[in-house]
Amino acid sequence: MKSWIVSGYAIVLGIIIGLVSWLFLSVVYKGIHVVWHTVPEQFDIPFYLFLVPVIAGVSIGLLQRRYGQMPRLMPEVMEERKDTGRIDYRLIGFTTLTALLVLIGGASLGPEAALVGIVGGLTTWFSERIRYVRQELGELQEVGHAVVLGIVFNAPLFGAIAAEENEQKKQPMLNLLATLAGIGTFYLLNQLDERPPFIIKFPEMETIQLNWTVILIVLSGILLGWLYLISEHAMMQLFSNVPILLLTTLGGVGIGGMALLYPDLLFSGEETILEYIDEWRLIPLYTLLLFSVLKLLFTAFCLATGWRGGHIYPLLFSSFTLGYFFSLLFDIDMTFSVVLTTSALLATAMRQPLAIIVLLVLFFPPNSWLYVFAVVAIVSKIPLPSFIHAPTKP
Repeated sequence: MKSWIVSGYAIVLGIIIGLVSWLFLSVVYKGIHVVWHTVPEQFDIPFYLFLVPVIAGVSIGLLQRRYGQMPRLMPEVMEERKDTGRIDYRLIGFTTLTALLVLIGGASLGPEAALVGIVGGLTTWFSERIRYVRQELGELQEVGHAVVLGIVFNAPLFGAIAAEENEQKKQPMLNLLATLAGIGTFYLLNQLDERPPFIIKFPEMETIQLNWTVILIVLSGILLGWLYLISEHAMMQLFSNVPILLLTTLGGVGIGGMALLYPDLLFSGEETILEYIDEWRLIPLYTLLLFSVLKLLFTAFCLATGWRGGHIYPLLFSSFTLGYFFSLLFDIDMTFSVVLTTSALLATAMRQPLAIIVLLVLFFPPNSWLYVFAVVAIVSKIPLPSFIHAPTKP
């Protein structure tokens, strides 16, 4: 009987998380449109695109100086839950405001990290007020983690498996049940919104070239994964002693500079990925390579300067773009090239093979799945060199 009660509350929680996630992502989507498109189209403000992230950086710094580092990254949320058995929800309003400033302000970061912290606090509040599930607080918080990842990436199994690979307690069916409820709620509400679906479908592979280029492409994906991990840690160390207000302002200056030079690299990369799937052949060859590398470095810079968020979307953008580059360079099948780069880069930078496979099969056609499985399985088993720190997991 008790398991049925917990399952029921998990479904209710999934529905609530679906609503909260929809509200949050809708505000982000509309905020970006208004700030970065509507205002500059209607008003001629000198250096507007540069000033927006600088002002956001100052605001983020002031909030963090007063209330601490926000929004918290997923490992920090899980560490608090491990140490205290709960996630503090007292600052959830300021956490949400800071996350909105980061995402609307142009940072090359995704919303999943912020949402896990926000939803974690709401789950604690929800569970502590219901007598029947107080003892299952840990289980329901894991459910919240799974639902958020499932919603953000429109992939129920990805949410459930990614949570499973990070948690001590294993409850895949409960996670999946709640995630389906959350995604169903999110999907229904999203019909009221103009936000485009994120998951794109790559075309079937038509030709496969199994030669030395395959090894080169996979190695390039591994090297870019290493580059991301090295740059993230190095920049964190470099800026570790900089006062937070100065640090986030510096981040705003860097983002403002990127807005003037390469605006395609702003934000998580979600919308740009949708554009590039149709336009990649029109982009100069080495611009694709430049964008692939710069996106990784820019993401590491944002994280190191106190603009906190998720890195999965930027990693996807970088790996897809690298795949387009090799497709043009060697004149090989585009889907095959992107499968190799994406599988290798994500397996290196995330080290969660099951979650990566479940996510990637949503993008790639069935005749490519064998290559996804093979590359992810092999690359994820390659140990990181001693000079590279382990990645931050979602």
